[in-house]
Amino acid sequence: MEEIIDRLGWILCGALALLLLSVWGMWRWRRGRAARNGRRGEKRVSRELRRLRKRSNILIDDLLIADKDGRTVQIDHILLSTRGVFVIETKSHKGRISGSEHSQYWQQKLWMQTRSFYNPLLQNATHIRLLSKLLPGIEPVSMVVFTEASRLEIEADDIVEHRTLLRDKHTSRTFNPEESVSRSWWRRRKAVVLDESKIVTRLQGLRNEIKRRDCIYEQDEIELLATRLRELNDKSRKSRRDHTRYAREAASKSSRLIRQGVCPRCGSALGIRKGTHGEFLGCTAYPSCRFTSQL
Repeated sequence: MEEIIDRLGWILCGALALLLLSVWGMWRWRRGRAARNGRRGEKRVSRELRRLRKRSNILIDDLLIADKDGRTVQIDHILLSTRGVFVIETKSHKGRISGSEHSQYWQQKLWMQTRSFYNPLLQNATHIRLLSKLLPGIEPVSMVVFTEASRLEIEADDIVEHRTLLRDKHTSRTFNPEESVSRSWWRRRKAVVLDESKIVTRLQGLRNEIKRRDCIYEQDEIELLATRLRELNDKSRKSRRDHTRYAREAASKSSRLIRQGVCPRCGSALGIRKGTHGEFLGCTAYPSCRFTSQL
């Protein structure tokens, strides 16, 4: 009888250990799902860009660079083309994507769920600032590519760009508010001037957005830039782990400041403002600081 009890005890211990191992494995799998989707999206964008003419387009993937103060940025793709320098941020979010140019967070609406994520235009702006310091004289184009999104609704200063104004239905360009006569598109007295330095597009419109531009660089210029960027690229695993930890700490600090009513960009107080889509948080130092966030 005692032998049977001992066997049952070992069986229960084994089953419990197997259950705990399964739960731990499921937790690790769910935790890494976003990273896997991100890598899959980056591979799709890389394949799409490599279909461009190789002679006049040089692609560098997964670039990690640092400034003199030790601040690092990780850039998904940099396309050095005779048509421009394109700094590309890849997002694999599905569903309907909405947000504005200066808001801290954008929204992903999928079925009945709504999730927030950091504004990729702001994320890319940080990349471009550091890149411009290291390579003065260039004027990079900020591109955000959504590989899985079904619809893009991007705003600039509360102005929603209507898809009928675009030649390519897959791409959303933000308005230049200084050139817009009225916030109502049917009242404008002249053509809308689009900001060509900030592009949000789906994967289907990526190559067309690049090919429609005029050539501004020579072949030897982009080859020289490519050589310089490869020299700046830090491929060590330690640097990449440190960058991931730094990015998480910065995001946590920004969220904490917003909850305290402090602007994470300039340190001014946040106040409740009213817009076309309801109330939101805005920096009291507007227009010098255009930080906004949802309540």
